[in-house]
Amino acid sequence: MSFPLLISLIALIVSFCSIAMAALLFKRFNNQLDTNKSQDKSLSELMKANSSLSEELHEIRSGNYGVSRRVKALIEQVESLQTAQQNLVEQDPQSRFYSKGAKLISQGASLEEVMRECDMPAAEAELLFNLHNNQR
Repeated sequence: MSFPLLISLIALIVSFCSIAMAALLFKRFNNQLDTNKSQDKSLSELMKANSSLSEELHEIRSGNYGVSRRVKALIEQVESLQTAQQNLVEQDPQSRFYSKGAKLISQGASLEEVMRECDMPAAEAELLFNLHNNQR
């Protein structure tokens, strides 16, 4: 075999190896490109989901803020009503006797017991009995 033929044969082998290597690299490049496209699509979907969840979280926080403000207002209103009710009870000392009499009647006390415990005349005790019995 002559030297120029040997060099040509080596050049041909190197060319085939280079072409095979280039084909292999091209295939890997295409696979990597497909993987990147898939990951870009997944990233896009995740970003949309993240955006949607962020909006929902903002709506929930806004709703919670409104609800907590309303609850605080209602608590203040209840406390105010309780104070007003307590003031009304304290203003009329006679109402304590009627409240106590109604409680005794609901527990099954007799007319005489209500009169004695509440220091109430018979007519008032009878009226309280009649009112309480009509409510049942």
